[in-house]
Amino acid sequence: MDITTDTYYKNKFTLKYKNKEVEADYLDSIFDMKKMQMLFIMGLTFFIYVFYIGFDFFLLNEQERTFAVPFHISMLLLWIYLIPSIYYNIFRKFAIFILYLMPIYAVLGTLVFAYYHNPIYIIEIYVILFWSFVTIGYMFLASVIISSIMLMSSAIILYAFNMIAFEAYMLHIFLMTVAWVLGLSASYMIELYSRNNYENEIEILQMQDELKELSHRDYLTNLYNRRYFNELAQNFMKTAKRDDENIAVIMLDIDKFKSINDTYGHTMGDEVIKQLASLLKKHTRECDIVSRFGGEEFAVLLPYTNKEEVANIAEELRMIVENKDIKIANDKYINFTVSLGVDCVDFENDHDISEALDRADKALYRAKEKGRNRVVI
Repeated sequence: MDITTDTYYKNKFTLKYKNKEVEADYLDSIFDMKKMQMLFIMGLTFFIYVFYIGFDFFLLNEQERTFAVPFHISMLLLWIYLIPSIYYNIFRKFAIFILYLMPIYAVLGTLVFAYYHNPIYIIEIYVILFWSFVTIGYMFLASVIISSIMLMSSAIILYAFNMIAFEAYMLHIFLMTVAWVLGLSASYMIELYSRNNYENEIEILQMQDELKELSHRDYLTNLYNRRYFNELAQNFMKTAKRDDENIAVIMLDIDKFKSINDTYGHTMGDEVIKQLASLLKKHTRECDIVSRFGGEEFAVLLPYTNKEEVANIAEELRMIVENKDIKIANDKYINFTVSLGVDCVDFENDHDISEALDRADKALYRAKEKGRNRVVI
């Protein structure tokens, strides 16, 4: 995906990207990671919870166990439902709502149990608050909302039903806030690290794409180099053969280029090459492929073009170059010409593009022999 540094800008609180396409791409990129994280956390929580049930079984009396067992069973059933929802869309529809409601359900259940049996169970809320940030996973804003609801609802219920002494209540509010801040910090750092890692990966991919593109380009003219021209040409040949379309090629060479270098220097010679490359790009179609083969030699691949059409195009290019003056000083200009050889791919006999290029190259040398500055078919 091609994105610029500007689109990395995140909302400072939610960390979401301003650009919706980038945000969607980020969510897609972490889908597998998120799935594995959720599976690990839910599995770990499940086994810890089973251990916790066993611990309760030995500590609680029969009356308390009668109250706690249905609550524990309902929580386990919810976890069992969530695990397959990671892999199957049919379960995933309601899984997100369950994931949001479970910590609230756990807090409310803890408060009810503490009210009727043992207030010491209230301390579980600290763990639930912290754990909810982690279990919701890669959904920072959702975890903040859910945990805030849990914190406020537990504070209101405890105060309304006067379940513990005021001093204990104030300490409990303080510890809940600490748990909330710790969970918030952990969740925020996980999300921030994940997004920064995503941005680094995007930058690396873009750098790799840029390096790959540079490897396809000629350093002086920025045209495609010979190797990549041949790769593209082979792909065009397959498509054209399948669709019964013509492909033409032009080979062209700057006339008396050595004389330009000797007279004006290699810097001006490079400028002549760059000017010719610019003219070829400007006066060919978007579907055409222009390449510098090396030195002063260039090639053009023209899809959907027959021999008569390519001859006319080559003649137009020759005239454009002939009439182009290159400024070398305040009042001095130089002029140069090119010779061109053209041919079309013979799909019955040509196995690859090199055979058509060889024929066009031979036509180019015949153009040189006939006096230069001309097109030969």
